[in-house]
Amino acid sequence: MLTPADRQFIQDHLQDDLHRLLLSASRYPDVQVPVAVAQIEAFRKIREKVPSWFRFDLIMPPVRSVEQASSEETARFKTGLFSGNSMADLTGGMGIDSWFFSRQFNQVVYVEQQPQLVENARHNFDVLEARNINVLAADSAFFLKQTDLHFDLIYLDPGRRHELKGKVFQLADCAPNILEIKTELLNTSDRVLLKTAPMLDIFQAVEQIGLVSRIWVVSVAGECKEVLYLLEKKAPATDEIPIEVVCLGGGAPGFQFTRAEEQAAQPAFSMPQQFVYEPDAAVLKAGAFKSFAMRFGLAKLHPNTHLYTSQTLVPNVPGRAFHVEAVLKYDRKALHEVLPDGQANLATRNFPDSVVQMRKKLGVRDGGDYYVFGVTDYTDRKILLLCRRVLDKTT
Repeated sequence: MLTPADRQFIQDHLQDDLHRLLLSASRYPDVQVPVAVAQIEAFRKIREKVPSWFRFDLIMPPVRSVEQASSEETARFKTGLFSGNSMADLTGGMGIDSWFFSRQFNQVVYVEQQPQLVENARHNFDVLEARNINVLAADSAFFLKQTDLHFDLIYLDPGRRHELKGKVFQLADCAPNILEIKTELLNTSDRVLLKTAPMLDIFQAVEQIGLVSRIWVVSVAGECKEVLYLLEKKAPATDEIPIEVVCLGGGAPGFQFTRAEEQAAQPAFSMPQQFVYEPDAAVLKAGAFKSFAMRFGLAKLHPNTHLYTSQTLVPNVPGRAFHVEAVLKYDRKALHEVLPDGQANLATRNFPDSVVQMRKKLGVRDGGDYYVFGVTDYTDRKILLLCRRVLDKTT
């Protein structure tokens, strides 16, 4: 455990160079310097990720656990979806999700098999006065077999097994393996909320899990962070599962669709107009390529080019909006005639060349206020869009 001297050291040196602190450990004989330095590294991350937990009377886990924990924004969102008498977090980890769930449920059971994480969580919940969290050191599968309790909700955030580094991400590669325990889960709770990393294919997961009744694809400030699956014994057909795109931290509303709606949608196609839109990462992860166009009254540039366009600015579109300054052929001279200072941010959508190849061919330096998209239009031409970002999309 941390001593008062350790805690004071952490506060005094929060901004200092960690390598130098380790080298100067002999200057602080009353401090567990390696332990304190590890805490400083974790506190730096938690300050940005979970501001509510940036308190020096808490104990931070190793940095890896902090990185794997939910952010405050995502934790507030998903725990706000549910309430009731009791729930169990079977992958307790650092305890962020358990703590936020404890505000929505009368009783929370935190289950974690790593002893140090359990010890830290018990201390932190006590400091945070979360008296309704019961901390258990146990394997989740063992807990399910032993418990005679029935919960209103079970939550899991399976972690990828370490020995599978570099392998294609699959549900079976995670611990606990949801595919092996899903029957026990739904016998112990009427609802199971499963969180997965964005890299997992959504519909492959649905087919493997079965009994998925709802999906949320969540982004924060334009970066897709997690996909949530609600499992219930009575679930709709795969094509009728509601999929909700949730955009946190950017002010744009999300929207809901089904796979059937996506398959039936017939958006218009158009050459680039005055404005183009790059969908939020959650939109793309959810696979709402045509539904997005229909929902916001936009035209697509090409069936496989996921940029959208309109003549007048459409407010509150989840993603980034750009004003089109010029539509050009894929040619160095043509671009430099209209590009000030030869500097721009490059991107490609359904385009044969990579950004690296495109930058070399066009002779453009990175950065600045201009954006150049290499795209394929609906006539299959390879063109460039010279754009400037529209920063206020609300009006």
